[in-house]
Amino acid sequence: MHFAGELAALGTSLCWAAGSNFFATAGLRMGAIILNRLRITIALVFLTLALLATRGAPWPYWATGAQVALLGASGLVGFVFGDNYYFRSLIILGPGRAATLACLAPPMTAIMAVPVLGERLGLAAYLGMALTLAGVVWTIAERERREHPHFRGSLAMGIAAGALGALGQAGGYLFSKLALREGIDPLSATVIRVAFAAACVWMMAAAGRDVARTLGALWSRSATANMIGGAFCGPFLGVTLSLFALAHAEAGVAASIAAFYPIPTIFISRLVHAEPITTRTLVGATVAIAGIVVLFLR
Repeated sequence: MHFAGELAALGTSLCWAAGSNFFATAGLRMGAIILNRLRITIALVFLTLALLATRGAPWPYWATGAQVALLGASGLVGFVFGDNYYFRSLIILGPGRAATLACLAPPMTAIMAVPVLGERLGLAAYLGMALTLAGVVWTIAERERREHPHFRGSLAMGIAAGALGALGQAGGYLFSKLALREGIDPLSATVIRVAFAAACVWMMAAAGRDVARTLGALWSRSATANMIGGAFCGPFLGVTLSLFALAHAEAGVAASIAAFYPIPTIFISRLVHAEPITTRTLVGATVAIAGIVVLFLR
């Protein structure tokens, strides 16, 4: 299909926008750590069923040891470390500004790709990173809207969590890219990533004697429904589409289209969370996305 990768990247953007708003609602009741633990588990159920239906097995036994190792590392860095901090930012800052902070992930990816993938950064790359950083700072520094209706921490804490979340996403992206170079299909890759992340978060829960509290959070029907909706849109459909886009389109094109998601996130958040949309928010998000486009299409 013509433009299959590009359409998958656009679908990724819309899925992440919807998922961010689902998770923002669920996170207010569950907290970031429990939310991350439960949504990874639900996503793993979706993914294994999808793999069973399409490939006849719930686990990609055809993956090589190197692919499993790389994707396992990607899951730990991206889902366990990165998304835990992203959810903290989401709860503190609201979906709109947290999604804009996530725009820092592509520039971080580009910087880390220099030693990891042997890539070089030219003038256009530095221009793109500067635009992205300017857009993020412009949005976050808005005086009229330093708090959102469900403020759960300091502004500095929210910004720091968002930056760490972006760093985790960047690291996970690099490990995934290395694995995809080995030829594994996107769905199998996602199953491995999420399985490693799920095993890690539940081992941490057991070590911290937090299993009962985690399962107890499921008694909240509204929080559970939003968590399941977010798990379907984000780590199941969204992540699978993102890897499909990487496999069927140029990496820069796919990443740039997927990076559009802060804009629909802002509009959905306005409808769902009554988060105000200001000119500054839209300009900042647009500038940040423009920087990502310059960065990856250089």
